[in-house]
Amino acid sequence: MKRRIVKGARFHLASFKAVSLFGALGLVLASCSSSSSASAGSSAKATSSTPPNYATFALHSGDTYSWVLPLPNQANYEPWDQNAEYGMYRPLYVAGNGSQPVINFGASMANPPTYTNNNQSVTITLKPYKWSDGRSVTTRDVEFFWNLYKNNKSQIATYVPGNFPDNVSSFVINSPTSFTLNLKSPVNPTWFTDNQLTDIVPLPQHVWDKTSLTQKVGNYDLTTSGAQTVFKFLTKESSQVSTYATNPLWKVVDGPWKLQAYNPTTARTVFARNANFSGAIPKLSGYVLESYPSQTAELDALRSGSLDYGYIPISDYHIASTLKSQGFTIAPWVTDYVQWAELGYTSPKYGPLVKQLYIRQALQHLVNEPLYMSTVLHSYGQYTYGPVPNIPGSPYVSPQEQSNPYPYSVTQAKSALESHGWKTGSSGYLVCSSPGTGGSNCGAGIKPGQKLALSFMYQTGTPTLSGQVQSFATAAKAAGVDIILNPQSQSTMFSVGGVCPPGPCNWGIILYRTFLWNYGQGDVLPTGGQIFGKGNYWGGGYYDPVAQQLINTTHTQPGLQSLFAYENYVSQQVAALWFPTWDWQISVVSNKLKGWNPQQIFGNPQPSRWYFSGGA
Repeated sequence: MKRRIVKGARFHLASFKAVSLFGALGLVLASCSSSSSASAGSSAKATSSTPPNYATFALHSGDTYSWVLPLPNQANYEPWDQNAEYGMYRPLYVAGNGSQPVINFGASMANPPTYTNNNQSVTITLKPYKWSDGRSVTTRDVEFFWNLYKNNKSQIATYVPGNFPDNVSSFVINSPTSFTLNLKSPVNPTWFTDNQLTDIVPLPQHVWDKTSLTQKVGNYDLTTSGAQTVFKFLTKESSQVSTYATNPLWKVVDGPWKLQAYNPTTARTVFARNANFSGAIPKLSGYVLESYPSQTAELDALRSGSLDYGYIPISDYHIASTLKSQGFTIAPWVTDYVQWAELGYTSPKYGPLVKQLYIRQALQHLVNEPLYMSTVLHSYGQYTYGPVPNIPGSPYVSPQEQSNPYPYSVTQAKSALESHGWKTGSSGYLVCSSPGTGGSNCGAGIKPGQKLALSFMYQTGTPTLSGQVQSFATAAKAAGVDIILNPQSQSTMFSVGGVCPPGPCNWGIILYRTFLWNYGQGDVLPTGGQIFGKGNYWGGGYYDPVAQQLINTTHTQPGLQSLFAYENYVSQQVAALWFPTWDWQISVVSNKLKGWNPQQIFGNPQPSRWYFSGGA
């Protein structure tokens, strides 16, 4: 997902000293071959006809829209789901204003919040929005969301212990258009607005507040048990994808789009314009989310003319000129995301290894970002040295995080390991010869004679990713580390990696094709609470009391000093393995489709701005 094109990446072949490292380069170069086997003249049939004045947009291969309720569980907490949900159910505050990683107050459902009482109370006033059935959006709809969230928080993906709603002492309705959150302690207003208020989504209480489809709407959410029953009912209905287009629950919306059709087999999703939207009415009559089983199928759809807004896989960058000559505009989509390989801190088998800072530092020395950038990424990306997106010009990335604290070096990696009691065994890999917890020992939980081996699960289907993983594994072997590669499909990745923590965590390293942290809705200011804070989900169970204190400070202290302190520490501690973050995609857009540029900073398509010109 993300970044500005890097020019002139420094990479010298002469720096490779071992035959095994030449092998790593070969693996990477081999992965640069086109992922598409279709010829330029091939065609693909649309899964079904597209109505006039509807634009078609391609999700990445393997991605499917499959969750309608804007209260995601961990299995359905994906950016493409969330963006579609928010097109129907508007969040209180919209993240991303064009290419700026800030709140778009103009497109939001509420006026900017007002902080009082030493930043311990925040009052929000709603704008005059209406539901598609004509009813006004009121603070009762916000209260309905609050009750569902508060009483079912452990089942909601955006929840992190200690954050919203735990940090709220009371929810007070002042009027149908105004409410106040009284907080348990003073906060950094920027953090609370950007990373807490963005979680709030007014929900149609007059439609959803019931426990079955046949039951009359009541005020069930006002009790704990009632809110839990309502949430259970809504979650069950959201899992029934075959009823998406017919279920009356999803007919009443307050966003610019409403769900028109859904194919449960292909996940092709059609949205129609909400003519009663309170904001700017879209110029399109509707839009379509297209899902493709492979990158080849997506490219075929572009070439056949059945797709208006798609992408070229980075491995196929060389066909950009051909598509441009066929009536498309080519534009890299740079986003405010960051990529890393998650470490299995809570794994009984691999946790004792990755909990050792010196092992994490050694592993980071084996990540050859310049090589990856100059080969498989073709400079479509950004170097990653920590938890904050390293986009040039970003106010949020510290000067320290703009340089690599652990540059690629097999020698340094092996030296760090050997200085802590690891010696080469009969297999050629390092084994622990000095168990214990001293400064020159292997570390707690590591047994004598244990081989330094880590299972590395990664997502299949993307040469850009597999080339990096294979190169990393080859470099690790040269350092004496056994990386056991475990390629898996996206669905398997989510089902295995997506339940850890709490576990079981049967992997040491895991790397997804989609980026590990999608800044944007729910976490605009990159302060780390949802990522590496205690009880995190996407940090593999990472916890460090110093890091936690630094994170807590970003929640209370305005300004960049606390943010920089947090990111510098987590970067140096190698809380995860930092891999380069590539551009979200190389977008391929029909010249007839307008209004799509600039592409949204958090990777969310903005179909409410699109329109056709010159005949669609």
